Amino acid sequence: MTARLSLSRRVMAALALPVLALALTACGAEEEESGTSATDTTRTLKVGYISGTSLGPAFVADALGCYRDAGLTIEFEPIKNPADAIAFLATDKLDVYVGSPSAGMFNQVAKGAELKMVASLGSVNTPEGEAAPSGLFATKSIKSVEELKGKRVALLGTVGSATSYLLGKSLEAGGLTFSDVELVPLGGSDMVPALKNGGVEAALLFAPETQKAVDQDVAHPLVDSKKAYGSSTTAGIMYGPKLLKADREAGVSFLKANACAVKRFEGDWRKDAEIVKMLADFMKVPENTISGGGLYAFDSTLAINEQTLTEMQNMFMKVKGTLTYTEVIPPAELVDDTLRVEALGQG
Repeated sequence: MTARLSLSRRVMAALALPVLALALTACGAEEEESGTSATDTTRTLKVGYISGTSLGPAFVADALGCYRDAGLTIEFEPIKNPADAIAFLATDKLDVYVGSPSAGMFNQVAKGAELKMVASLGSVNTPEGEAAPSGLFATKSIKSVEELKGKRVALLGTVGSATSYLLGKSLEAGGLTFSDVELVPLGGSDMVPALKNGGVEAALLFAPETQKAVDQDVAHPLVDSKKAYGSSTTAGIMYGPKLLKADREAGVSFLKANACAVKRFEGDWRKDAEIVKMLADFMKVPENTISGGGLYAFDSTLAINEQTLTEMQNMFMKVKGTLTYTEVIPPAELVDDTLRVEALGQG
């Protein structure tokens, strides 16, 4: 009796194997057809970026595991020209741009492109007694903004970039405008050498370049940037059509990951050795350039200062050919705050 039962079980198992194999084959074919596996839920995002300490949380979120925990794989692509980033974002060649708004963005939106600011990052709103991490620096022979009239001044990009907006605010402190100086477009890492060799008399610098200028004793700040900029914030995160519409879930996840990283940038984050190392490794600079450099302030809510977007447009409209339209675009058409609100669980 026992032998017969054992044999019966063997027969049933033998019959079941082809059925199981057929089922697994069908399942595999279904997954192959859809292009995903049952356990593959990770999204890959292409993130263009301008290297700068004010954008730090977006860079270290990877090393901290924030992107992984949000179900994201990030492919970082360095951008030299901010105008290129806006063009790539508008055509879905980039999913995210970690940088700053610009005339290029405004002009694209004016033409109907689906581009939006979705979060802010670092600002110069640092504690009392702490020097601003970015600003207008000049060689030792220049003692005031007024003395820059007719002189060469370096900036990242041209008039229309976020750098030019900050430069414009700094020049205003001395009663000057863009037309009063000779603007010299340079890459961020080329500015301190240009100040050193006399290629320019002044430059709008960002950390860590500000610290390099001080360490090498080649330039000094001309204005109090915290007064010149006020509450303006230009560092931030921008999305194109994909994350604004087609895959908003991934857009929310990216902001959740950045909110996760921003928690490590509270207070004087330069004293956090782990964060300093992560940021220095990503930006390929010495750790002491970060730990001894300027302190950017980070708002844990990632909220955008919409007034800055209006001020930028008003400034750029005064320079012929910078903007392709004549009426200021309202912030509501430049900002999508719903993803940030969802990511942080607000509202």
